Amino acid sequence: MKFFNQLVCSSLAVFMMSGCSDSALTRQTAEGDFDYLNAKLSTAWTMPQDAELQRYHNYDIPDGKYQGGLGEHVDIRPPQSVLALIPGVRIDSDKNQVTFWTVQPQLADEIWHVISQYLEQHQVARSQSRPSLIDTAWISWSAEDEVAPVKARYRYTRLQQGKKYGIQVSLLDMQQRDSAAEKAIYIQNRYTVIMANAITTQYDRQAQAEAARKSRQMAQQIAVAMGADRSGLPVVIARTPYTNMWQRLPDTLAKIGFSVEDRNRSQGTIKVKFSQPDDEVWQALGVAPISLDNGTYTLLLGDLGNRTSVNITGKGDKPVTEEKLKAFSDALSALFHQSH
Repeated sequence: MKFFNQLVCSSLAVFMMSGCSDSALTRQTAEGDFDYLNAKLSTAWTMPQDAELQRYHNYDIPDGKYQGGLGEHVDIRPPQSVLALIPGVRIDSDKNQVTFWTVQPQLADEIWHVISQYLEQHQVARSQSRPSLIDTAWISWSAEDEVAPVKARYRYTRLQQGKKYGIQVSLLDMQQRDSAAEKAIYIQNRYTVIMANAITTQYDRQAQAEAARKSRQMAQQIAVAMGADRSGLPVVIARTPYTNMWQRLPDTLAKIGFSVEDRNRSQGTIKVKFSQPDDEVWQALGVAPISLDNGTYTLLLGDLGNRTSVNITGKGDKPVTEEKLKAFSDALSALFHQSH
Protein backbone atom coordinates (compact mmCIF):
# COMPACT_ATOMS: atom_id res chain seq x y z
CA MET A 1 0.00 0.00 0.00
CA LYS A 2 1.41 3.35 -1.06
CA PHE A 3 0.00 6.83 -1.04
CA PHE A 4 0.72 10.10 -2.82
CA ASN A 5 0.03 13.32 -0.93
CA GLN A 6 0.66 15.58 -3.92
CA LEU A 7 -2.34 16.15 -6.18
CA VAL A 8 -0.04 16.21 -9.18
CA CYS A 9 0.38 12.48 -8.72
CA SER A 10 -3.36 11.81 -8.91
CA SER A 11 -3.44 11.53 -12.70
CA LEU A 12 -0.59 9.03 -12.61
CA ALA A 13 -2.37 7.07 -9.90
CA VAL A 14 -5.59 7.00 -11.96
CA PHE A 15 -3.61 5.78 -14.97
CA MET A 16 -1.98 3.03 -12.94
CA MET A 17 -5.29 1.97 -11.44
CA SER A 18 -7.19 1.92 -14.72
CA GLY A 19 -4.71 -0.55 -16.15
CA CYS A 20 -5.47 -3.08 -13.46
CA SER A 21 -9.12 -2.31 -12.78
CA ASP A 22 -10.30 -5.68 -14.04
CA SER A 23 -7.99 -7.62 -11.75
CA ALA A 24 -8.84 -5.29 -8.86
CA LEU A 25 -12.54 -5.92 -9.36
CA THR A 26 -11.84 -9.65 -9.44
CA ARG A 27 -10.16 -9.38 -6.04
CA GLN A 28 -13.16 -7.60 -4.60
CA THR A 29 -16.06 -9.50 -6.15
CA ALA A 30 -17.13 -13.11 -5.71
CA GLU A 31 -16.98 -15.27 -8.81
CA GLY A 32 -20.11 -16.50 -10.55
CA ASP A 33 -23.27 -14.92 -11.86
CA PHE A 34 -25.72 -12.96 -9.77
CA ASP A 35 -28.98 -14.19 -11.32
CA TYR A 36 -30.17 -15.14 -7.87
CA LEU A 37 -30.84 -11.45 -7.26
CA ASN A 38 -33.70 -11.63 -9.76
CA ALA A 39 -35.19 -14.82 -8.31
CA LYS A 40 -38.75 -14.56 -7.05
CA LEU A 41 -40.73 -16.90 -4.83
CA SER A 42 -43.25 -18.28 -7.28
CA THR A 43 -45.32 -20.38 -4.90
CA ALA A 44 -46.05 -19.79 -1.24
CA TRP A 45 -45.38 -22.73 1.06
CA THR A 46 -48.53 -24.53 2.13
CA MET A 47 -48.77 -27.27 4.71
CA PRO A 48 -50.33 -30.60 3.61
CA GLN A 49 -53.65 -31.41 5.22
CA ASP A 50 -53.38 -33.04 8.65
CA ALA A 51 -49.60 -32.38 8.72
CA GLU A 52 -48.10 -31.14 11.98
CA LEU A 53 -45.69 -28.21 11.70
CA GLN A 54 -42.35 -28.68 13.48
CA ARG A 55 -40.23 -25.56 13.99
CA TYR A 56 -36.47 -25.53 14.51
CA HIS A 57 -34.96 -22.20 15.44
CA ASN A 58 -31.31 -23.01 14.68
CA TYR A 59 -31.32 -20.95 11.51
CA ASP A 60 -33.74 -18.16 12.39
CA ILE A 61 -32.80 -14.81 10.85
CA PRO A 62 -33.09 -12.07 13.47
CA ASP A 63 -35.54 -9.29 12.79
CA GLY A 64 -34.07 -5.98 11.77
CA LYS A 65 -33.09 -3.74 8.89
CA TYR A 66 -29.82 -4.71 7.25
CA GLN A 67 -27.95 -2.41 4.92
CA GLY A 68 -25.26 -3.63 2.62
CA GLY A 69 -24.34 -4.55 -0.90
CA LEU A 70 -25.72 -7.39 -2.95
CA GLY A 71 -24.17 -9.38 -5.78
CA GLU A 72 -21.29 -7.61 -7.46
CA HIS A 73 -21.44 -4.80 -4.88
CA VAL A 74 -20.33 -7.17 -2.09
CA ASP A 75 -16.65 -6.65 -1.26
CA ILE A 76 -15.22 -10.07 -0.39
CA ARG A 77 -11.81 -8.81 0.73
CA PRO A 78 -11.03 -9.77 4.32
CA PRO A 79 -11.45 -6.87 6.75
CA GLN A 80 -8.39 -5.00 7.91
CA SER A 81 -7.36 -5.60 11.53
CA VAL A 82 -5.32 -3.22 13.63
CA LEU A 83 -1.85 -4.68 14.17
CA ALA A 84 -0.99 -5.13 17.85
CA LEU A 85 2.64 -4.05 17.52
CA ILE A 86 2.91 -1.59 20.41
CA PRO A 87 3.46 -3.25 23.84
CA GLY A 88 1.47 -1.70 26.66
CA VAL A 89 -1.33 -0.48 24.39
CA ARG A 90 -5.03 -1.46 24.26
CA ILE A 91 -6.76 -0.85 20.93
CA ASP A 92 -10.35 0.34 20.47
CA SER A 93 -11.67 0.25 16.92
CA ASP A 94 -15.12 1.69 16.18
CA LYS A 95 -16.45 2.77 12.78
CA ASN A 96 -14.03 5.36 11.42
CA GLN A 97 -11.88 5.64 14.56
CA VAL A 98 -9.00 3.67 16.03
CA THR A 99 -7.76 4.62 19.50
CA PHE A 100 -4.57 3.47 21.21
CA TRP A 101 -4.99 3.51 25.01
CA THR A 102 -2.17 3.26 27.52
CA VAL A 103 -1.57 4.04 31.19
CA GLN A 104 1.94 5.23 30.39
CA PRO A 105 2.02 8.93 29.46
CA GLN A 106 5.53 8.51 28.06
CA LEU A 107 4.28 5.83 25.65
CA ALA A 108 1.50 8.14 24.46
CA ASP A 109 4.14 10.83 23.84
CA GLU A 110 6.20 8.35 21.81
CA ILE A 111 3.23 7.37 19.61
CA TRP A 112 2.39 11.04 19.03
CA HIS A 113 5.99 11.71 18.06
CA VAL A 114 5.92 8.77 15.63
CA ILE A 115 2.81 10.23 13.98
CA SER A 116 4.57 13.58 13.46
CA GLN A 117 7.62 11.81 12.04
CA TYR A 118 5.47 9.69 9.74
CA LEU A 119 3.68 12.70 8.29
CA GLU A 120 6.96 14.56 7.78
CA GLN A 121 8.69 11.60 6.15
CA HIS A 122 5.83 11.13 3.69
CA GLN A 123 5.45 14.90 3.11
CA VAL A 124 1.81 14.94 4.20
CA ALA A 125 0.43 18.48 4.39
CA ARG A 126 -1.48 19.53 7.52
CA SER A 127 -4.68 21.55 7.29
CA GLN A 128 -4.65 22.05 11.06
CA SER A 129 -1.97 21.43 13.65
CA ARG A 130 -2.14 21.96 17.41
CA PRO A 131 -0.29 20.31 20.34
CA SER A 132 -3.12 17.77 20.77
CA LEU A 133 -4.72 17.71 17.31
CA ILE A 134 -3.53 17.29 13.72
CA ASP A 135 -5.71 17.31 10.59
CA THR A 136 -4.17 16.21 7.30
CA ALA A 137 -4.82 17.45 3.80
CA TRP A 138 -5.97 15.00 1.14
CA ILE A 139 -3.89 11.84 0.85
CA SER A 140 -4.17 9.74 -2.32
CA TRP A 141 -3.80 6.03 -1.65
CA SER A 142 -2.83 3.73 -4.50
CA ALA A 143 -3.61 0.03 -4.10
CA GLU A 144 -3.67 -2.91 -6.49
CA ASP A 145 -6.97 -4.18 -5.08
CA GLU A 146 -8.91 -0.94 -5.66
CA VAL A 147 -10.75 -0.24 -8.92
CA ALA A 148 -10.11 3.50 -8.45
CA PRO A 149 -7.79 5.65 -6.32
CA VAL A 150 -8.88 6.53 -2.82
CA LYS A 151 -8.34 9.97 -1.30
CA ALA A 152 -8.75 10.52 2.41
CA ARG A 153 -8.22 13.09 5.15
CA TYR A 154 -7.35 12.09 8.71
CA ARG A 155 -7.37 13.54 12.20
CA TYR A 156 -5.03 12.58 15.05
CA THR A 157 -6.16 13.51 18.55
CA ARG A 158 -4.61 13.19 22.01
CA LEU A 159 -7.07 12.04 24.68
CA GLN A 160 -7.06 11.53 28.44
CA GLN A 161 -9.58 9.70 30.59
CA GLY A 162 -8.48 9.71 34.21
CA LYS A 163 -5.16 7.90 34.27
CA LYS A 164 -5.55 6.59 30.71
CA TYR A 165 -3.91 8.30 27.76
CA GLY A 166 -5.16 7.86 24.22
CA ILE A 167 -4.05 8.58 20.68
CA GLN A 168 -6.99 8.51 18.27
CA VAL A 169 -6.80 8.10 14.49
CA SER A 170 -10.00 9.25 12.74
CA LEU A 171 -11.09 9.34 9.11
CA LEU A 172 -12.47 12.84 8.41
CA ASP A 173 -13.48 12.40 4.79
CA MET A 174 -12.94 10.05 1.87
CA GLN A 175 -13.46 10.09 -1.88
CA GLN A 176 -13.40 7.32 -4.45
CA ARG A 177 -14.50 7.45 -8.07
CA ASP A 178 -17.38 5.12 -8.97
CA SER A 179 -17.71 3.94 -5.38
CA ALA A 180 -21.00 2.21 -4.66
CA ALA A 181 -22.92 3.73 -1.76
CA GLU A 182 -23.29 0.30 -0.12
CA LYS A 183 -19.49 -0.10 0.01
CA ALA A 184 -18.75 3.34 1.43
CA ILE A 185 -18.85 2.34 5.11
CA TYR A 186 -16.75 -0.76 4.48
CA ILE A 187 -14.09 1.19 2.60
CA GLN A 188 -14.06 3.96 5.20
CA ASN A 189 -13.41 1.44 7.97
CA ARG A 190 -10.75 -0.21 5.81
CA TYR A 191 -8.77 2.96 5.22
CA THR A 192 -9.07 4.06 8.83
CA VAL A 193 -7.37 0.83 9.89
CA ILE A 194 -4.81 1.10 7.08
CA MET A 195 -3.66 4.47 8.41
CA ALA A 196 -3.62 3.18 12.00
CA ASN A 197 -1.47 0.25 10.88
CA ALA A 198 0.90 2.62 9.10
CA ILE A 199 1.49 4.29 12.48
CA THR A 200 1.91 1.03 14.41
CA THR A 201 4.30 -0.31 11.77
CA GLN A 202 6.36 2.87 11.94
CA TYR A 203 6.49 2.61 15.74
CA ASP A 204 7.49 -1.05 15.61
CA ARG A 205 10.19 -0.40 13.01
CA GLN A 206 11.72 2.37 15.12
CA ALA A 207 11.46 0.30 18.31
CA GLN A 208 13.27 -2.61 16.68
CA ALA A 209 15.96 -0.31 15.31
CA GLU A 210 16.50 1.20 18.76
CA ALA A 211 16.63 -2.24 20.37
CA ALA A 212 19.20 -3.37 17.80
CA ARG A 213 21.26 -0.22 18.41
CA LYS A 214 21.26 -0.78 22.17
CA SER A 215 22.16 -4.44 21.65
CA ARG A 216 25.12 -3.48 19.48
CA GLN A 217 26.17 -0.85 21.99
CA MET A 218 25.98 -3.33 24.85
CA ALA A 219 27.99 -5.84 22.84
CA GLN A 220 30.65 -3.27 22.05
CA GLN A 221 30.81 -1.36 25.31
CA ILE A 222 31.43 -4.16 27.78
CA ALA A 223 31.94 -2.94 31.32
CA VAL A 224 35.22 -4.28 32.71
CA ALA A 225 36.51 -3.96 36.28
CA MET A 226 38.67 -5.74 38.82
CA GLY A 227 37.05 -8.31 41.07
CA ALA A 228 37.83 -11.48 43.01
CA ASP A 229 37.14 -15.17 42.52
CA ARG A 230 35.72 -17.52 45.16
CA SER A 231 39.16 -17.87 46.71
CA GLY A 232 39.53 -14.13 46.99
CA LEU A 233 42.21 -13.94 44.31
CA PRO A 234 42.10 -10.96 41.91
CA VAL A 235 40.45 -11.48 38.51
CA VAL A 236 39.07 -9.28 35.75
CA ILE A 237 35.26 -9.22 35.63
CA ALA A 238 33.55 -8.41 32.32
CA ARG A 239 29.82 -7.71 32.49
CA THR A 240 28.84 -9.79 29.49
CA PRO A 241 27.92 -13.47 29.00
CA TYR A 242 30.67 -15.98 28.37
CA THR A 243 29.63 -16.59 24.74
CA ASN A 244 29.91 -12.92 23.83
CA MET A 245 33.24 -12.52 25.63
CA TRP A 246 34.64 -15.64 23.94
CA GLN A 247 33.76 -14.24 20.52
CA ARG A 248 34.93 -10.68 21.14
CA LEU A 249 38.14 -11.21 23.10
CA PRO A 250 40.55 -12.50 20.37
CA ASP A 251 40.09 -9.48 18.07
CA THR A 252 40.30 -7.15 21.06
CA LEU A 253 43.53 -8.72 22.32
CA ALA A 254 45.16 -8.30 18.91
CA LYS A 255 44.94 -4.51 19.30
CA ILE A 256 47.22 -4.51 22.37
CA GLY A 257 49.92 -6.94 21.31
CA PHE A 258 48.36 -10.35 22.01
CA SER A 259 48.24 -12.92 19.19
CA VAL A 260 46.10 -16.03 19.76
CA GLU A 261 47.91 -19.33 19.26
CA ASP A 262 45.35 -21.81 20.58
CA ARG A 263 41.88 -21.84 22.14
CA ASN A 264 39.81 -24.38 24.06
CA ARG A 265 36.27 -23.17 24.65
CA SER A 266 35.17 -26.04 26.92
CA GLN A 267 38.13 -25.39 29.22
CA GLY A 268 37.93 -21.63 28.82
CA THR A 269 41.59 -21.24 27.89
CA ILE A 270 43.20 -18.97 25.31
CA LYS A 271 46.92 -19.34 24.73
CA VAL A 272 48.48 -16.11 23.52
CA LYS A 273 51.83 -14.66 22.63
CA PHE A 274 52.47 -11.14 23.88
CA SER A 275 54.67 -8.60 22.14
CA GLN A 276 54.79 -5.14 23.68
CA PRO A 277 53.18 -2.66 21.22
CA ASP A 278 54.42 0.86 20.57
CA ASP A 279 53.72 3.61 23.09
CA GLU A 280 51.29 5.22 20.62
CA VAL A 281 48.88 2.31 21.19
CA TRP A 282 48.64 3.00 24.92
CA GLN A 283 48.49 6.76 24.39
CA ALA A 284 45.55 6.34 22.00
CA LEU A 285 43.73 4.27 24.61
CA GLY A 286 44.64 6.66 27.40
CA VAL A 287 45.90 3.90 29.70
CA ALA A 288 49.25 2.84 31.13
CA PRO A 289 51.15 0.09 29.28
CA ILE A 290 50.74 -3.51 30.43
CA SER A 291 54.09 -4.35 32.03
CA LEU A 292 54.26 -7.91 30.80
CA ASP A 293 57.41 -9.45 29.40
CA ASN A 294 57.25 -10.57 25.82
CA GLY A 295 56.36 -14.24 25.77
CA THR A 296 53.57 -16.82 26.02
CA TYR A 297 50.63 -16.55 28.43
CA THR A 298 47.33 -18.30 29.06
CA LEU A 299 44.05 -16.47 29.60
CA LEU A 300 41.53 -18.30 31.77
CA LEU A 301 37.86 -17.45 31.18
CA GLY A 302 35.14 -18.36 33.66
CA ASP A 303 31.39 -18.45 32.98
CA LEU A 304 29.54 -16.48 35.69
CA GLY A 305 26.14 -16.36 33.99
CA ASN A 306 25.69 -12.79 32.82
CA ARG A 307 29.36 -12.05 33.58
CA THR A 308 32.74 -13.51 32.61
CA SER A 309 35.91 -13.70 34.68
CA VAL A 310 39.35 -13.40 33.07
CA ASN A 311 42.71 -14.26 34.59
CA ILE A 312 46.22 -14.48 33.14
CA THR A 313 48.89 -17.04 33.94
CA GLY A 314 52.49 -17.08 32.78
CA LYS A 315 55.36 -19.52 33.15
CA GLY A 316 54.59 -22.47 35.41
CA ASP A 317 50.87 -21.55 35.27
CA LYS A 318 51.47 -18.84 37.87
CA PRO A 319 48.99 -15.92 37.86
CA VAL A 320 50.44 -12.55 36.95
CA THR A 321 50.59 -9.92 39.68
CA GLU A 322 47.50 -7.92 40.59
CA GLU A 323 49.19 -4.75 39.32
CA LYS A 324 49.71 -6.26 35.86
CA LEU A 325 46.19 -7.69 35.84
CA LYS A 326 44.83 -4.25 36.75
CA ALA A 327 46.65 -2.70 33.78
CA PHE A 328 45.21 -5.42 31.53
CA SER A 329 41.72 -4.68 32.90
CA ASP A 330 42.08 -0.95 32.17
CA ALA A 331 43.22 -1.69 28.63
CA LEU A 332 40.26 -4.03 27.99
CA SER A 333 37.83 -1.46 29.39
CA ALA A 334 39.20 1.23 27.08
CA LEU A 335 39.06 -1.05 24.05
CA PHE A 336 35.47 -2.16 24.69
CA HIS A 337 34.34 1.47 25.03
CA GLN A 338 35.90 2.69 21.85
CA SER A 339 33.42 3.84 19.22
CA HIS A 340 33.20 1.64 16.12
